[in-house]
Amino acid sequence: MNSVAEINYQLRILPCLSGLGDEDLIVLGQKASLKRIAKNDVLFKESDEIKFFFIIREGAIKLFKTSKDGRELIIKMLKEGDYFCCAPLLTGGRSGVENTTVVAIPEENFKEVIENGMSETGFKILKGLCRRIKYLSGIIEDITFKDVEQRVALVLLRLAEERQPEEDGIAYLSVTHHDIASMAGTVREVVSRTMSRLKKEKVIMESTIRGLKIDKEKLKSFLTTKQ
Repeated sequence: MNSVAEINYQLRILPCLSGLGDEDLIVLGQKASLKRIAKNDVLFKESDEIKFFFIIREGAIKLFKTSKDGRELIIKMLKEGDYFCCAPLLTGGRSGVENTTVVAIPEENFKEVIENGMSETGFKILKGLCRRIKYLSGIIEDITFKDVEQRVALVLLRLAEERQPEEDGIAYLSVTHHDIASMAGTVREVVSRTMSRLKKEKVIMESTIRGLKIDKEKLKSFLTTKQ
């Protein structure tokens, strides 16, 4: 069986693509390619720009994150028929845990086929879900690899980035210490100590029962020193 016919056959029997019509499968098959990965070889690293949708044809893939000191967090073990997205939903390494073959579909072709088969609203919902998965992946990484001060500061930065600043570089957050503790995976007493330090560093310009006034640039600088 030649490679194009082999890929077309593989796409046709995959449950994750069962909803696509024959024409769409043929288009994807013509653009797709097979990649073979030896055991423990890395498919790509976190720093690589990857623009493919991968489907495991045979074997197994390990999705993982690695800290600067070498600690590893396994996000998921994937087997035959599983897939992972071209967009960095779960940024990190992907390596074969055994000899593995994956089908690689270019991002633009996969996106075009999916978008053509969905309504504009449906596609927007799908993109929103992907962004949410990426966000949750970031939270898992933060809780695993970062200390409490970093986690609290990152929570504040995420909240600040989500709000339209009322002044240049200044964000107003209506959030309690209890809320911050829940988002950072810690307790309120620890958050209070961290907030006291952030006040001394002039990151928190104002703190009341109604919320916080944050200097975003100083917050980013604080996080840089914690790297």
